[in-house]
Amino acid sequence: MTNTNSNVLLISGHPDLQRSIANSEILKLLASTSQIKIHKLDQACQGFQVDVAAEQALLTQADIIVFQFPLYWSTYPALMKLWFDEVFTYNFAFGPNGDKLKGKKVLLSITCGATENSYQPGEFNFLPLEQYLQAAMHPVKAAQMDIIDSVITFEMNSTPDEGGDQNSVIQLAQQHVERLTHLINQLN
Repeated sequence: MTNTNSNVLLISGHPDLQRSIANSEILKLLASTSQIKIHKLDQACQGFQVDVAAEQALLTQADIIVFQFPLYWSTYPALMKLWFDEVFTYNFAFGPNGDKLKGKKVLLSITCGATENSYQPGEFNFLPLEQYLQAAMHPVKAAQMDIIDSVITFEMNSTPDEGGDQNSVIQLAQQHVERLTHLINQLN
């Protein structure tokens, strides 16, 4: 059970959790074993409509923010990109008065369908994952938030036509949640 000393908010960036195995399983396990507030962008931002004031209010109330997302072409999905574009605004997240998120603790919780080995020069994804995440996390860094750690799980592909296995993904999701929960408990 997660200690609830801090207000922990998880932002789920998966664009369609009904079609997800890995991210849906992670959220289900977290919801059943902890007091983390789970905010699903696929529900909150239907039709790619973002209620900026509501989203900003959620962020300001949190002490620890977990960004949970599947890696799509080495970054987060378009829905999460739109969310960052709309929510991390001038004089909220950056700019002369943009300190509303300054110092908030961030954990990255990422699922990757590919192998860890594929993220290196000469392989399918060309570069180390950390290099892709530098650009993806620019809004977080611009907001002066502190990325404390990351939980990244590779081979989270459940599509049999692409060599994936649903049972393996469910086991990996359980391990992912154990690692993430451990980190959250350490921060509390």
